[in-house]
Amino acid sequence: MDQQITLPLDQLMSKTQIDDTSLPNSVLNRQQANRFIDLVINSSVLVRQTRTIRVDHPKGEINKLDLGTIVTEGANAVSKPTTRLPSESIVTYDMEKYRSAFDLKTDFMEDNIERASVRDTLLNMFSKRIAIDTELAAIEGDQSLTTGDNQTAENNLLGINDGWMKILDGRVPAAQNIDAGGAAASKKLYFDMKRAIPSRFRVAKPNYVWIVSSGTFDKWMLDWSDRETIGGDGALGTGMVRGPWGIPMLEVPLFPEDLSCGSGCTDGSQIWLTPLTNLLYFVQRDITIEFDRQPRNDSWEVTIHFRVDFEVEDSNMVVMADNVSLSGSDYTG
Repeated sequence: MDQQITLPLDQLMSKTQIDDTSLPNSVLNRQQANRFIDLVINSSVLVRQTRTIRVDHPKGEINKLDLGTIVTEGANAVSKPTTRLPSESIVTYDMEKYRSAFDLKTDFMEDNIERASVRDTLLNMFSKRIAIDTELAAIEGDQSLTTGDNQTAENNLLGINDGWMKILDGRVPAAQNIDAGGAAASKKLYFDMKRAIPSRFRVAKPNYVWIVSSGTFDKWMLDWSDRETIGGDGALGTGMVRGPWGIPMLEVPLFPEDLSCGSGCTDGSQIWLTPLTNLLYFVQRDITIEFDRQPRNDSWEVTIHFRVDFEVEDSNMVVMADNVSLSGSDYTG
């Protein structure tokens, strides 16, 4: 999953092959769109491990069935079989359009060592940056942020759509949202979070993962390194450690570490405990990559439009810890 992926630009284009005298404007066909989506996803950390759902429409819904009650009984316990019906629910998606753009001076294309192929290189670089931006939006998107001509680039990225953090803050049941109160992550915090998994979902424990920031991950490795055991030596020498209470831990470098967590603390973060497939990333195949020549500026404008949405399939499966400090004393409950 960590290998570098290169995708020649002419594989993305649907009209003509790129050459020294022409650049196509293109709506990517289904196969090309899937290649571009794969490139963006595989350049991310969290998004590539969640469930990606590729759709062809800007709005829609996916159905899901749930059996949360007992469906089995003794064959002789009652006079006739008791039948059950699965509960039905839907997950709706509503795409938001995003734009990425850059300008390329003709002189630069002519004078650089790669010559015209620099366009391919730049588009691959741009795609990887789109992956970073998409992951930021997926984690920290918040529609309450102000967007507009005079706002920051961060606001104009994050303020378009709610991401998983905002969704979980509003939907995770109170009993499964543990307030660390400005304390640092500890084995007690992980224990309390594990115990907060609803009993009906504990059978899915092998699918659960701790999703943490780099600082929280490093704190766990530091705690392991203090142990005078083979495990402690491994943490110090290789950074390879087991996750708390046997549950794998995923370090997400883009996970925030600058949240307010009370008493003037501004190095706060969160911890999520959930199956990764519970986090949904919707992406529409209607992707455009357009090149426009600007003769008076002697440059090319490159513009990419794509639509995505973020959702959580079942917030009742999630346990989260809020107000987790990177510098506080260990959480004791």
